[in-house]
Amino acid sequence: MRMRSATTRTVALIGAAALLAMAACGGKDKKSETPSAQQAVTGVEMVVVEGGLRETYADLVGTVRARNVAVVAPQAMGRILSMPVSEGMQVAAGGTIATLDDGALRAQLASAEGAVAEAQAAKEEAERAVAQAQAGRELAERTYARYAKLHQERVITPQEFDEVTTRGMLAVKDHERATYRRAQVESRIVQAQGQVRAVEAQLSWSKVAAPFAGVIVEKKADVGGMAMPGMPLVVIEDTRSYRIEASVPETQLSAVRVGARLEVTLDSAPGKTYAATVSEIVPSVDPGSRSFTVKAALPAPDLRTGLFGRVRLPVGKARVITLPRAAVVSRGGFDAVFSVTRDNVARLSMVKTGAIYGDRIEILSGVDAGDRVAVSKIDQLSDGVPLGPAK
Repeated sequence: MRMRSATTRTVALIGAAALLAMAACGGKDKKSETPSAQQAVTGVEMVVVEGGLRETYADLVGTVRARNVAVVAPQAMGRILSMPVSEGMQVAAGGTIATLDDGALRAQLASAEGAVAEAQAAKEEAERAVAQAQAGRELAERTYARYAKLHQERVITPQEFDEVTTRGMLAVKDHERATYRRAQVESRIVQAQGQVRAVEAQLSWSKVAAPFAGVIVEKKADVGGMAMPGMPLVVIEDTRSYRIEASVPETQLSAVRVGARLEVTLDSAPGKTYAATVSEIVPSVDPGSRSFTVKAALPAPDLRTGLFGRVRLPVGKARVITLPRAAVVSRGGFDAVFSVTRDNVARLSMVKTGAIYGDRIEILSGVDAGDRVAVSKIDQLSDGVPLGPAK
């Protein structure tokens, strides 16, 4: 059972004194009546105040946010030619957010494609040179074989044999140089083709597309402006999935776990309760507020980022005193109940209420276990009215 604070009891006593004073002032011109002189109210139902174990909750506040939010920025630089979106507009995944001027990139692409064509022409010439050098090398090798046999038979002079040998070595070198030049040309082709692909990729960046389907919640640029890589153009959020983020006191850290169910109410949907599921718990505690952030998935789509919500977090069972909600009345801005004395006289007692459990309400202070409280014919009761037999 919760301890009553001195402040709460003081406020209750002050409220009770104020109500009694009001009642006394209103009866200055009337003859004072004792409880025995007043007409008794019969058939009043009473309950005995009892405590019991109930699930207790921590009441928190939170903010609704989209699960997926993206700040869309271009990857290339260019002037914005068109931007067919506005705040609040729905966009499809891959839909156009903005189109940038790509004139310079198209010129670069034409230059890169020209380099590819030039390198491919050079490769054809290099192929012919390799074929010619290969033929010369094969001829030199056959000539060398014949002259080597003649040299062994001493048909030719050593000088003639040396000349043939030298021509054969030169043919081999010519073939190797032609092969190397062909490899260089092939490397130039690969490099030029890579440059073409790079420029084509940059050209694709001139169209800024939505990363997923959603709604534009903020527009940060307009047609005619200069777009730079990393400069935000719009903010888009996915309207299919939302969650509520609430700050939980560090004292309740042990009561929260991933997968726990929370009750959420939104001011934008009064009277409706959402069942949220804890999906993330930020492990770090804010040293300023001594709280940590809990994120819970909401099953309801089509909400809005920034909506205010109230979260009820189950924190365990505790012994609490509850009364039927019908027993609690409002007097002068205070909550009160009619407690019944041993001699069956109704007395207006100020109470402090807490959580609501269906048709019952928690009483934090003002009555104790064992007290009797009226729960019917409340509109016929006033402080000091005697009660007759109950039905």
